Amino acid sequence: MSFSGRVDYHRGLVSQFPSPPLRVVYAASGSKPAAAILEDRDAVVEHALYWAAIETPDEARYLTTVINSEVLRATVEDRQARGQWGARHFDRLLASAIPPFDPACPLHTALAKAGHHAQTIADQVPLKDGVHFTTARRQIRTALAEDGVAGEVDSLVAELLRSVTR
Repeated sequence: MSFSGRVDYHRGLVSQFPSPPLRVVYAASGSKPAAAILEDRDAVVEHALYWAAIETPDEARYLTTVINSEVLRATVEDRQARGQWGARHFDRLLASAIPPFDPACPLHTALAKAGHHAQTIADQVPLKDGVHFTTARRQIRTALAEDGVAGEVDSLVAELLRSVTR
């Protein structure tokens, strides 16, 4: 494979241009799913992240809220590959578990609203410069639990997943 072919493996680089105004990015692997909303059109998503163009802020909030939930992580855990630090690689498991966003569905809009609230709480967590990402994520998860929004999200995601399996 040529250098340029390797850099643009399966057109993963050029397919990002022109960049959509709103994307959701999420890690391909890890012990806990991690998703974020990306609004920077100049940002390039690297190969260990997946991304999707998103139509509306509510759709982005819905999707990141579900992906970041403890309930979804626990739901797919038994189907994940096992690595040195436990369960890994949930990328292929997520797509089949999450229904497409429907702005007319009250459950979907409740998840988007809870996600917006969670984002507000996470933005207020004071993180020191140079803090390791696992420490930052733990601090944010603690703040979300203390606020109560983490429990609300988990209840809503559990309801969502029940509706998918019916």
